[in-house]
Amino acid sequence: MKKAIIVEDNLLISVIYRHYLEKMKYKVIDEVTTGERAVEILRTQDVDLILMDIMLDGEINGIDAMSEIRKFTASPVIFASGNSDSISMNKAAEISNSVFLVKPVTEFDFIQGVEKVLGFKSLA
Repeated sequence: MKKAIIVEDNLLISVIYRHYLEKMKYKVIDEVTTGERAVEILRTQDVDLILMDIMLDGEINGIDAMSEIRKFTASPVIFASGNSDSISMNKAAEISNSVFLVKPVTEFDFIQGVEKVLGFKSLA
């Protein structure tokens, strides 16, 4: 079974993402609210997909967390943020193997984002 981690500080959104991932046959290994915790977990856990909010609890944001995570894994990442300003989007685009989705993320957009980051064509 494919594994994923959700890094999101909004519990309701995290539950929605979990639902989307489970429908796509992913096992969610953890749900965390800080970039620091994501870095800690991903140092020891391999995942097939990272779902990363940009604005998080803690000292570092999702983009900075992924910059650190990229030092030890190339796992695909989907950035999701309500902040679609060009600075955030451009910084996220610098992270390899990533897709940026603007919240609110529909199930259709989520599936397309996963397919895109994994290199598949949309099934829709």
